[in-house]
Amino acid sequence: MAKHTCAICGIEVGLMSEQKLADGNFICRKVCSKKTFKNFDKVSATLGDVTAHIEQIEKGTRIWNELLLPLKKSKNKDEKLKMMGVGGPLLYASPSTGLVALVETRYKFMVFGKSELACVYRIADLMQYDFVEETAKNSEGKEEKKQYCAMMFKDTAGMYGFRLAVSGRKEYESIAKYFDTLFGIQKTLGNSFKNAKRQMDAIKSITNTVKAAAAGTLDEAQAAETIGSVDAYVHGDRTQWIEKADAALAPYNK
Repeated sequence: MAKHTCAICGIEVGLMSEQKLADGNFICRKVCSKKTFKNFDKVSATLGDVTAHIEQIEKGTRIWNELLLPLKKSKNKDEKLKMMGVGGPLLYASPSTGLVALVETRYKFMVFGKSELACVYRIADLMQYDFVEETAKNSEGKEEKKQYCAMMFKDTAGMYGFRLAVSGRKEYESIAKYFDTLFGIQKTLGNSFKNAKRQMDAIKSITNTVKAAAAGTLDEAQAAETIGSVDAYVHGDRTQWIEKADAALAPYNK
């Protein structure tokens, strides 16, 4: 039986000790595969995807331990983290820093030897949070429904999308409302004027861009402004969340 070499650590692996990746590379299950999140899809990932995800975890775990974990026990309600999801991993949102952390808890034996790994994302990069329901058979062969909040982040190396297990549609709707509120895109009377203004800005920007394109005077700056206006209308104004996250991440990006 053919032997292969782990593309990360170089150890020799066989059928039971190897994980094959989408690009034909192999990594070892004992060490390197365990450096990734359990819900990270290694079958469809390339070696570059895996190494980027491992780097994402190393950086994210440091940020979680040094910056976000202390806020978990903060008595200041403006600093406290909001926990989302059931089972694991869990998602923690930190509006005061503009960040969210997906945290996977591991134990060496039963509930002993606890350790936590984290992937940290900018709240501003969250583009999708959709409800997903699946029916699958459990260990007893009975069908069970499982619900998730499928989340997707833009401009993210490593694991840029994941499914957060939720207790049902009600919990998903609570999560969606939470982020809608942060981005100012909920359909409520209190935000109708903000939404209308963003819509008018987008329409005005698109109209001016079309006129400039027809006249042959369209430049990159105007095109970028139009994209920004449309994005703000669809996804809400995320300026403050970008500023908060960039300030919080600055010490970790050096």
